[in-house]
Amino acid sequence: MKFKILGSLVIGAMLLAGCQQGGDQQEEDGSEQTGAPQQQAPSGQQQMPGQMQQQQNIEVSDEEVQQFVSAASEIQALNREMQKEVGQAIEDEGMDRKRFNEIHRSQQSQQGGQSDATDQEMEQYQSIIKKLQNMQKGSQQEMQQAIKEAGLTMQRYQEIAKAAQMDSSLMKKLQEEMKGSMGVQ
Repeated sequence: MKFKILGSLVIGAMLLAGCQQGGDQQEEDGSEQTGAPQQQAPSGQQQMPGQMQQQQNIEVSDEEVQQFVSAASEIQALNREMQKEVGQAIEDEGMDRKRFNEIHRSQQSQQGGQSDATDQEMEQYQSIIKKLQNMQKGSQQEMQQAIKEAGLTMQRYQEIAKAAQMDSSLMKKLQEEMKGSMGVQ
C-alpha cells in the first residue's frame, strides 16, 4: 500500500508538472502523458548518460509536508473523477477503451501515426481527443486550485515532488504523513 500511495503522490506531482505548460493529451485509462519539464543540471556540470540528475537538496518544513500531502490527496481524488469522465467520453463516442488506447498509442508513436484504424474509428478518436483536451484544461485548473488551497504555490509543489523522487528521507516523510492523514498505522 505504501508504494501505491507514493506512486499516487509522484503521479499527481508529475501530472501537475504539465499544468503550467498546458499539458498533453490523455489516454483512455485516465492517465495523462505530461510534458514534465526536465531538470536542468547545475551550470558547469554535465549529466552522465544513464544517471539520474541530482537536484540540490531542498529544505521542506513539516508544514510543507502536510500541505503537499493535502494537495496530493485532493489531486488523487480529482484524478479518480477524471478517469471516470475519460472512460465515459470514450464510451459516449461508441468506442471500446482498448481500441481507443491502441489507436492513441499508434498516433503518439514515432511511426507517424500509422494504424489500421478505419475512417470511422479515426473520426471517433479525433472527437474523443477534443473532448479530453477540454476536460484536461478544467482538471488542471482544479488541481492548481487544490495546491493553492493547501497553501503551496505550483512552483513549490513541483519542487517538493521532484525532490521527493531524489531524496529517500523526504519521500519517507511524505509517505508517513500520507499514512497518518489516512488513519493508517
